[in-house]
Amino acid sequence: MKTAFFTLLLTCALVGSASAQKQQSLLAELPGTNEISAERVEALTRAMATTLHLNEGQYMRLREANRIKLTRLDEIQWQTRDNVAQQQAQTLELQAQYETECSRILSPSQLMALREEQKKDQQPKRDPSIGGVG
Repeated sequence: MKTAFFTLLLTCALVGSASAQKQQSLLAELPGTNEISAERVEALTRAMATTLHLNEGQYMRLREANRIKLTRLDEIQWQTRDNVAQQQAQTLELQAQYETECSRILSPSQLMALREEQKKDQQPKRDPSIGGVG
């Protein structure tokens, strides 16, 4: 039993290592660095912490989820820059994965508040100078 577990663990480590090397070679094609800006991740997570009233553990886990999301979003935009339909499909899939991860981190009320914020962000901005009473 211990041997089977060790073999499984070793196999996962090797597959993970090969996958990481393959990912690195794919990212080598990207312009600039292959790491997402730490400031960008921190700014997003801080804004969410303020809105959602995160505790320290939630903050740390959400920061990692945000780092992964932003990194993957940049990869999608780069890799599918010539195919808008594919870019939209992959972005929607990424968003679904992100929401699943957020549901593991946030309380139900925090998750509801996050969804409300996302709805606000997706609504088109109105120009206050147009359509006024006058």
